[in-house]
Amino acid sequence: MTRFHYLPLCFFLFVTHLPTYALTLPERGPVEVVFINLWDEYYAPTTLPAAKADVTRIYVQPDINIDAHVVSQFVKNNPQFKGLKIDKNQRLALSLGVWKTPSQVFIFDGKAKKISYLGTDTSDTTISHDGIINSLPVSKPVTLTDSDGNSHVFGQNSPAQVLFFSDALCPFQHLPLCEQKIAANNQLANITTLPVTTIIKPFYISMDDVRAYKTRFSLTHPVVLDQKNQLFQKYQVTSLPYWIVLNDQDEVAFRGAKPPKRL
Repeated sequence: MTRFHYLPLCFFLFVTHLPTYALTLPERGPVEVVFINLWDEYYAPTTLPAAKADVTRIYVQPDINIDAHVVSQFVKNNPQFKGLKIDKNQRLALSLGVWKTPSQVFIFDGKAKKISYLGTDTSDTTISHDGIINSLPVSKPVTLTDSDGNSHVFGQNSPAQVLFFSDALCPFQHLPLCEQKIAANNQLANITTLPVTTIIKPFYISMDDVRAYKTRFSLTHPVVLDQKNQLFQKYQVTSLPYWIVLNDQDEVAFRGAKPPKRL
């Protein structure tokens, strides 16, 4: 699932009236809305512009992989974002045309005037896990540990295999149909002759969460925590849940949000 991206968009907005949202904004005077993604703040903190005394500043977090407890803990450790609000179902961001975080929106008397991107990434690619590590050459092997303490090597000279990329927070609203897809992967693991491994993304996840995930969904195949996001980068996985099938040369033979029909 993003610096947080939706789709490419230039960062200026024609004057428009704002509709009604669950997240309310002042109707009068100047307002500055700063959209951040708190997951990104842990490794690439946003340089915030100086606040203006006569402008009300509001911090907003997209409703992705988040809940009130996570926001509270984040603000406790990052008091500069005091008052951070969750944009339920991205209503405010979508209505304003905000497609990236961090972004800044100036509003006056209920009218949006301008959107400015505050980050350093100028590309328009939709990548959900960019910036955590440098991209790895496809040929470079990656060694990771599963929930039982066993090592797994991913790279050339590894056997042909199925990788199922998932999130230990499932079920969660940012992961539509995740439970059904996990069940589909379990069925696949039962019928294929290829080894199947579940790869868990690392954001706000510990190995205890990985073990709980394995127990919760009664998995019998290995479940690996991709602690530095290496496999997500290596195989360019940008959404969850997601399947990758590799041949014995570490080449991608199949990729998709639905399980392969034949192996």
